[in-house]
Amino acid sequence: MYQLGEELLTHITNELDSQDLIDTGALWNSFSQGDQNNIWLFDADRNTLTLEVGSNLPYAEYLNDGYTIEKPFFVPGYWNGVGKFIYDPDAKGGFMVRPRSFIGRKYFDIALQDFQGGMQALLQKLLQDELERMVK
Repeated sequence: MYQLGEELLTHITNELDSQDLIDTGALWNSFSQGDQNNIWLFDADRNTLTLEVGSNLPYAEYLNDGYTIEKPFFVPGYWNGVGKFIYDPDAKGGFMVRPRSFIGRKYFDIALQDFQGGMQALLQKLLQDELERMVK
């Protein structure tokens, strides 16, 4: 079960890479088991095994699903020498964010769809490995 979770996380980080959605690496790392922002919940009872994986970063959902800014607001910070904005709550400068909508990139949905396509083969391999281990 843990291998399936790791495989899904790998699909997610690969999709983040392929869409060039990584800036600081915080989002990418949040999809790594053990990271402080990672969700990794395993539950087993008599009839079901459940593994929930994901990210606790608030913007992970916005990036996947999209969002709308309805009212303008000021973001304090400054532009560094290479065109990147640095958020700084104490800065006197900054910029105004205008109302607009952002289309979701669906990185999680794409990764999950890719993962589900290969999940049966992965499950068969894991089952075969376990059967071989038991026969030895």
